[in-house]
Amino acid sequence: MNTLHLLPPVALLFHLLLHVLITGVQSWSFGSPDSLSEQRAPQPSDDGNYANHTLLTRQLVVGTLLPPQVPQQVPWPQIPSIVTPGTTNCRCVPAASCPNPLPTPPNDGSGQLDIRIVNNGGLPTAGTTASPLSCSYGLVACCQAGSYQCGLRFPPPPGASLASPGQASFGAYPWQAALLTTADVYLGGGALITAQHVLTAAHKVYNLALTSFKVRLGEWDASGTAEPIPAQDVYISNVYVNPAFNPNNLQNDVAILKLATVVSLTSRSTVGTICLPTTSFVGQRCWVAGWGKNDFGPTGAYQAIMRQVDVPLIPNADCQTALRATRLGSSFVLSPTSFICAGGEAGKDACTGDGGSPLVCTNNGVWYVVGLVAWGIGCGQANVPGVYVNVGTYLPWVQTTLTL
Repeated sequence: MNTLHLLPPVALLFHLLLHVLITGVQSWSFGSPDSLSEQRAPQPSDDGNYANHTLLTRQLVVGTLLPPQVPQQVPWPQIPSIVTPGTTNCRCVPAASCPNPLPTPPNDGSGQLDIRIVNNGGLPTAGTTASPLSCSYGLVACCQAGSYQCGLRFPPPPGASLASPGQASFGAYPWQAALLTTADVYLGGGALITAQHVLTAAHKVYNLALTSFKVRLGEWDASGTAEPIPAQDVYISNVYVNPAFNPNNLQNDVAILKLATVVSLTSRSTVGTICLPTTSFVGQRCWVAGWGKNDFGPTGAYQAIMRQVDVPLIPNADCQTALRATRLGSSFVLSPTSFICAGGEAGKDACTGDGGSPLVCTNNGVWYVVGLVAWGIGCGQANVPGVYVNVGTYLPWVQTTLTL
């Protein structure tokens, strides 16, 4: 159930005013209170691909927005960085959104002069000046010290439409990948984790022909192409499904798509990688986004503009107890290796069809993919959390697969 659509006008106005008081005035936000006229959503269906699944695949249901609650975090073993696109850390971003930019070079030539006494024995020397980053779409170059940083996002660029309540701002999830058939039928979601790899749920891709689908990056409004920064379609060169994946109970439901070409992580603020988790986020409010149905069953409709919802990440023991109260029964055992849980709040959930979309959490302004939409019992019911792939469990397999 989509609680935003059921609120009376006075209650909705009060809700929006309360949201502004909590979040303060910002240059951008996840969902702007300014209204946009709803466009007719596309009506693709992927039910035929997953008819053999006994559990429900899930998709987006949008509810109210609440500020995140950051608990004390439990450190995990360090893992090596998987994104090293170069030695320079420059990317194209909207103006005035560059965090901690490098100082402007002095205008008197200090530190930039070539001393005119050279004796290298007549051997040629390589140039020392890198070509400056050239930016399009109204973006400007943002250069920072250190190497490329995953998990960063930027405000909407010039010319972007405002988001309505429940919608994500343009470019708010630059790691979000849409899985489409080659005929542009929506299949599900994924997360860009390197310039050539997308992490997704195995149940979305394990039975698809390699040449039958593709990845779209930088998408926002799937009903048109009027965004100020265009989306990018990329074909797939290989699919790696976790060898322990079980399509009957969706355990080990994780796969990696290797893209046919390396995508640029620097030229568009709407395309970037998400970090792999290095800590537990249980107890924190996290976010999931996508273009899925806004309700369970025949009343739900696929959404043209990306939507988002915040959900609390809960302990697995609490999740198992809650799920035992459903049709799964008192003997149901939730695999802590395969799954984590989030949600359990009325009207706020992921729902039918959008498997593979990332559940992301933030720490110190950096975003991490903690889960992937997997399955659940119904959608948006109080005290019935959604179940997600436990990404942290599969870090060794992910690291190994990225080398293939």
